[in-house]
Amino acid sequence: MFSPRTNFSSGEDGRNGTAQAYSPIRLRTYVIGLTAVVAVCLVVAFSELVASRGGSIDAILLGATHMPPGAIGLLIVLMLANALVARISRRLGLSSAELGVIYFMLVCAALISSFGLATQLLPNLIGINYFANPQDHLWQKTFYKHIPSWLVPWDPAGPERQLLSVRFYEGLRMGEKVPWSAWIVPICAWLIFAFLLFFLMACVATLFRRQWVDNEKLSFPLVQLPMEMISEESSRSFFRNKAMWAGFALPMIIHSLNGLHRSFPNVPEIPSFLVLNNFWGASRPFNEMLFTPLVLAFSIIGFAYLLPLDVSFSMWFFLLFFRVQDLIALYLGYHLDLAPLYGGSRYYQAYQSTGAFVAIAVMMLIYARPHLRLVKERIFDGSKSNIDRNEYMSHRTAFWGGLTSMLLMLVWLKAAGMNPWVGLFMVGTFVLVVMLVLTRFVSEVGLLMLQPVFRPLDLWAVAAPKAALGAQNLTILAFLNGIFMRDPRNVMPAFMDSMKGADYLNVHRRSVALGALIAVAAGAIIAVAIQLQIIYTRGGIHLNSWFFHANPRLYFDESVGILNGRTPFDYRAPAWFSVGAAFTFFLYVMRARFWWWPFHPLGYAIGCAWPAIVYWSSFFVGWLAKSLILRYGGATTYRNFRPFFLGLILGEFSTGILWALLTGLLGLLSPAIPIS
Repeated sequence: MFSPRTNFSSGEDGRNGTAQAYSPIRLRTYVIGLTAVVAVCLVVAFSELVASRGGSIDAILLGATHMPPGAIGLLIVLMLANALVARISRRLGLSSAELGVIYFMLVCAALISSFGLATQLLPNLIGINYFANPQDHLWQKTFYKHIPSWLVPWDPAGPERQLLSVRFYEGLRMGEKVPWSAWIVPICAWLIFAFLLFFLMACVATLFRRQWVDNEKLSFPLVQLPMEMISEESSRSFFRNKAMWAGFALPMIIHSLNGLHRSFPNVPEIPSFLVLNNFWGASRPFNEMLFTPLVLAFSIIGFAYLLPLDVSFSMWFFLLFFRVQDLIALYLGYHLDLAPLYGGSRYYQAYQSTGAFVAIAVMMLIYARPHLRLVKERIFDGSKSNIDRNEYMSHRTAFWGGLTSMLLMLVWLKAAGMNPWVGLFMVGTFVLVVMLVLTRFVSEVGLLMLQPVFRPLDLWAVAAPKAALGAQNLTILAFLNGIFMRDPRNVMPAFMDSMKGADYLNVHRRSVALGALIAVAAGAIIAVAIQLQIIYTRGGIHLNSWFFHANPRLYFDESVGILNGRTPFDYRAPAWFSVGAAFTFFLYVMRARFWWWPFHPLGYAIGCAWPAIVYWSSFFVGWLAKSLILRYGGATTYRNFRPFFLGLILGEFSTGILWALLTGLLGLLSPAIPIS
């Protein structure tokens, strides 16, 4: 088993001035990485727009998770090609460190091509014009006057369903070309905002890296498999391990049988998806219970095996905890309404989760106080400590660069029409609460898919009515919600993972940061260009239903309801927010006082959200397997089984890549592979 280097503490790499020898990264690494970025942008665009028709359970989205299957697939291709080149000349081959840098470039580019930017950006700029009702002119009267002409490719002073929007959704006619000139200004404008946002995320990740990696020593489950595959120390034994191949074969066989069954019903099926609601009866309260599936996600079982038992236990326990809350409330006769725009959760549960997120962000700051004091000394007091020698950027650059990027985003939002103070609240809470806590989920839990049950707009509703924002702010916020804030599967967790990956690879983090910079900048431009060509050629109405039909309409419909007074201030929001925050603080106190306390605050914070709904049963299986192995076999048996569970992850991802190809090229119906 390969283990990361652990000698990157401030004492060894900074305070005494000792220089650390890092693996060199040659220029051609970034050139090859850039070529791979183009490839992953093509793969993700085709799989997510064309091959996948909708949601996350029954679709194969190759760029929508924080260990993207598209990145893993191309990494395998690169490793095979590198092995062939190394046979000719070892000098021409890439080192493990260079392969690692390229892998993290692929992760960033895959996320940018998917929910992280491109697939959300383009339809949200057009949907408000295409889906507007030309009979009542409601959207036109309510929103168009608040949209600057540089923000969208159509004319806000014009009517609904303009030709550019119709061709976007219905496809070009014979002889017509993609209207590139109309898209240049809005794409440049939105990319400026996106790059500022991503840079702020990189700055925040840099300031917390040492606390999470060196001090708290989080497990970073999503980093372990790719580093095991890449490392020269472990890759040979990993790929020759029979237990790994046994784990690999299990999801490959089961998912492939189920995929063949969907196209050829005579092929037997092994069910991997079961809806418990079908067995609960048709009488109240059971007929009003929320969607609760049993999903066999082999990759989540594998990741759960790598986690501390209290973390994996909490990831399934709190889903049941919230279902029991529902059951009691329904039995007592209460009417339970759904969370705003999150149909899988209740209103009262969503605001418990909101309070939990804020409490977790506060506790992370409290736990990081000794580290943040060192950071403060480095930034303001002229400290000669070199604790930031091996970081993405210096702490001084991260602090002042983050502030500058925030100020520039506020200037951008002001130009777009949003009140700067509203913009500060929305962007600040998005990065420092939502994304910081979600990044913690990836670093500590290995959560593949990130979707909380609230947005900054819902956090605003804890203290003030949403209608107080007014039409101007709500118009711009509708774009921000659709592009960035509701499904925030962006690059901040990837930045933190790459910082941990540098320890495995013995690479200076600024070498990894350069690769991430190239991948984000080039990936955004390449992904947008590729996807515009696909959309105008095929027509958006024939592509992924979530990206092109549902998502572009949600936030403007919501804003109409807010402005028409259908969502007044609700005193339940601050009440349940306070309950969630208080209970989270209680969980932290109990964890600090009792070593055996099994309930983790992260499980409570996400327990009512979509990732928990989909993955809870698989976390249970992984937790149960690890518990039994440790109890009856001990640490040695646990280590012996580790390759099997890594094989489950690799096998499910490989199967997803295989079936994305079969679906796209041959038109076969894909199995339900829950990796997105």
